[in-house]
Amino acid sequence: MDLERRVSFLKKVSIFCETPDEILYRIAENLVEMEVSEGDHIVLKGELGDSMYIIIDGRVKVHDEEYIFSVLKKGDVFGKYYLIDKKERSATVTALSHSFLYRFNQDVFYAITKNENTVIKGILRALVERLRDMNIAEEQLATQNHEILRQKEELEKQKKELLELNATKDKFFSIIAHDLRSPITTLISLSEVLKTDKDALSPEEQNDVLNSVYELSRNYLKLLDNLLQWANMQTGRLNPKAETFNVQDLANDVAQFYQVYAQDKQIILRLASSEPMAVHADKNMVRTILRNIVSNAIKYTAPQGVVEIGISQTGRFAEVCIKDNGLGMTPDILTKLFDAGLASSTAGTANEKGTGLGLLLCKEFVEKNGGRIRVESERGIGSTFWFTLPLSLNDR
Repeated sequence: MDLERRVSFLKKVSIFCETPDEILYRIAENLVEMEVSEGDHIVLKGELGDSMYIIIDGRVKVHDEEYIFSVLKKGDVFGKYYLIDKKERSATVTALSHSFLYRFNQDVFYAITKNENTVIKGILRALVERLRDMNIAEEQLATQNHEILRQKEELEKQKKELLELNATKDKFFSIIAHDLRSPITTLISLSEVLKTDKDALSPEEQNDVLNSVYELSRNYLKLLDNLLQWANMQTGRLNPKAETFNVQDLANDVAQFYQVYAQDKQIILRLASSEPMAVHADKNMVRTILRNIVSNAIKYTAPQGVVEIGISQTGRFAEVCIKDNGLGMTPDILTKLFDAGLASSTAGTANEKGTGLGLLLCKEFVEKNGGRIRVESERGIGSTFWFTLPLSLNDR
């Protein structure tokens, strides 16, 4: 009865589906039934192959360490990988679940089936099917690897964005905790002097205090404006609204705006003559870029110095150049200039204060408008900033 059960099972195994009953009975007589638990090794890599195995029930994996070549189930046959030979095992076979198998000595198998073509044909057919399954598995693995790489890249991108957001947050806290509090405290102190000691001050001293109040208020307003624009930029609420305008006219307006500040420091601020040049960009953003770079140039230039604004065409772009012969920067400061987490500010030649936020804003605005910004500087020689803006379609 047990022999009949084995033969009935063998007829459902793909490599024996065309094998005559006489051969199947001889095979069935030589089968040894075995039981393995989940995680048990049935075959170890490096062993010599003296047996073939047929899975009665359960599942096994053919693998090399963590790499899985295939998962076999009920009715599958394996020896070396799936082949039936006596060579050294090239992989390990481990039970994935509680499984039952038939073990069959390969020498006996060869003796019974060596002249039986139906078995050879069945083995070849099974190999073709398994190669097809392997190809499908490889394709699925490649797809999974591609997805894993995509997810990894996305996580790296999110990590970078998170680090940048944290740097921005830290910058905000620094500005709020120190750079906003400091000028307010000074303004209050100066106001108290005017309120309580006005009569004790000479007209010249009163004028000095008022000038200080004015200068602090102007710098404070600029700081707040930069801070609000930077916050809007980081939250995605500030997008460029491009229009066509003459960038030379805008540069001239900014130069006129800072003439009083430059004159107070005995600095020459001039706009190099150039042809009118129409650009297509957000005018308010470009004004902010110019104001920040020009005011910085004046801030870090000593009396009798020169700040010059120049405009030229470079391909399909207008290039604005702001050059000074002021304090200049060290290579270390240059590398941190446009990094939100590292950017800082040093005092100007008249001890003017800053936050380093303005140049970060300039970089954001230039890139938002399709341009690029760069800087060259040498300590004690001065600095030159360039930024580009796309020309209007008519001027390209």
